[in-house]
Order: sequence, then C-alpha cells, then structure tokens
Amino acid sequence: MDIDYHFCTMYVLSRWADFGSANAKIIATSAQLVDDNMDDNPFSDQAEEEAKAQGIRIRYSSQHIWNNITGKGNLEVWVPFHFLPGLQGDTTDEKLICRKHSTLSKALGERLLETTLDNSQFAFRLGVGLHVLADTWAHQGFAGINAAINRVQNLIFNASGATIEKALKDFIDSHPMISDLINNYSPLGHVAAAHCPDQPYLWWKTKYLFADGRKNWEEFLEASEEIFRILQQVSCVPVTGLSDAQKTILTDCFRGIQSDDFDVRYEEWLRRIHENDFGIENFDENDQTVEYSAGTILGDPDFRKSFYEEINDHFEWVRDQLLEQDINVLKQDAVY
Repeated sequence: MDIDYHFCTMYVLSRWADFGSANAKIIATSAQLVDDNMDDNPFSDQAEEEAKAQGIRIRYSSQHIWNNITGKGNLEVWVPFHFLPGLQGDTTDEKLICRKHSTLSKALGERLLETTLDNSQFAFRLGVGLHVLADTWAHQGFAGINAAINRVQNLIFNASGATIEKALKDFIDSHPMISDLINNYSPLGHVAAAHCPDQPYLWWKTKYLFADGRKNWEEFLEASEEIFRILQQVSCVPVTGLSDAQKTILTDCFRGIQSDDFDVRYEEWLRRIHENDFGIENFDENDQTVEYSAGTILGDPDFRKSFYEEINDHFEWVRDQLLEQDINVLKQDAVY
C-alpha cells in the first residue's frame, strides 16, 4: 500500500472513528512513516549514534534500494513491518509468507485492541500496528525474504474500467536477460509482481497466485473494515463497522482514482478530505489543510522518541511471536 492508503485512508478512518483531527494526523503520519523511516546515509552511523545519546533507539522500518541490494537489515525490515508472517506451511520460508486473517495477524489485531487512550503513545502504536495489519491484505501471498516462493508466473494486470490490458509476460519474454533473472533468482517480497499489490484500482492475477484474479479495491475495503472496527473500539465509540455509505465512498476512491503515480492519488485524496467529501463530523480547520509530513513526528523530539519506542516495541513483539514458533530470523539489536 502507498501513501494514499497509509496516510489518507488511515486519516479518514480515524476521523470517522471519532478521533480528533490532531490525533488522526498522528495516527496517519505514524502509519505512513513506517514506509519512510529509512537509513538516509547507509555509509555512516553518526545520526543513529547521536539519537542514541539522546535516549532514542533508532530502528529502520523501510529500506533504500542500496540496502535492499546489499541485504543490510532486510529481514529486520520487511518481515516485521511489511510482510507479517502467516505461520502456515511446513518450511520456514512457507511460514514467513504473509497472509491476511492469519493467526499472527489476528494476534496483532487483538494487541491493538488492548490500546487505551490513557497511553500517551496510543496514536503512534495504532499507526505503526495498523500499517502492518493493512499490509497483510496488500502483501498476502509474498514473504519479506529473498526466496523462490516469491516468484510469479504469467503476471497480468489492468486498471478497473480501463480498456488497455498490460501483460508483463510479453515484455519479459522479449528480453531474455530479464526472463532468466526472474526465473532463476529469489525475489524479495513482491518485487516479481511489480507494484501490483499496492495499487488500489488494479485487477491482476498470476498463474498460481490469485489465478482467478484479485480486485485490489475489494481487498483494501476489507482491510478498512477491520481497521475501522479497531479504531472505533480504541476510541470508545460504538463498534458499528463501516456504513454502506462509507463503503461506497471508499470504493469510489480505491477504484476510481486511477494513476500509477501514488503522489497523484495522494493529492486527489487530500483534495477530497479538504473539501469534506467524506462527511467528517466536527470538520475543522485542521481537516481543511491536513497533509503528510514526516517532520510532524521526526521534527518533534517527544514525538520522535514515541514513534521509535513503538517501532521497537512492535519489532520485539513480532520477534517473540516467531521465536515461539522456533523461527529465529530477527536480530534483537536495532539496525545501526
């Protein structure tokens, strides 16, 4: 999922769940920051050491291409924060495949439901945890490791309502070097499926995974229903789930805002939020101008510390859950 979901949809769901605009912004910003929290200078540990001196233990939850290639911290990033293991199958690789409604994803949901408003870090915990939970819908069927299980065959995708179908297979077959690379290497995550899992308006399929086709907008709506119920319970309002009208609004956004450029989708979501197309009650000036900025958290010493405490807490929780299944793939130390 991209910023249009992790920030914009999360903001809307939080406001619908009766969180105020300020708390909704922290929840949504924390959710998106999981994707943007990466090592800007992989050749130096100065920033990490300076943060450590201030009592902040930095742990990265995303990667630049360089770190992906070198493999520095790959497991510690992709497994706990983007491809929550489903713990199903016989081999460790199979157990690391991300699945929605898995035992571990349900445990994560229960963990988030235990969040209370008297916890000063509740918004950061919700943002981090709900990012991971949402990704179990987008990234289902793939694992956050370099493994043959992530290979796909005959990838075909098209935009909902569009007339032009794109078949990557034709392109791949016409480029033997690319074909050989895909067929013989062990892909990381869903790289072999390109960006298909994260684009809300796409319908796509492969020969074995989603052989009958997957409508992303339906998966994203299902994720939103579960996330909304968690937000409602934590917010201490009646847990009703999404109304039919709210489902229609979200589906129109997921399916109707069609662009390969997630920034374009993000800007359209912001326009609709600012004009209150989502019917937010107690709509205020913050709603009219809200936008994503990593600096909202990283530029505030207290917010920054709270965010990293929740990042580390989530990592350690996932690590403990995996160790209970005799899966020892996550290092305890922070990545620096």
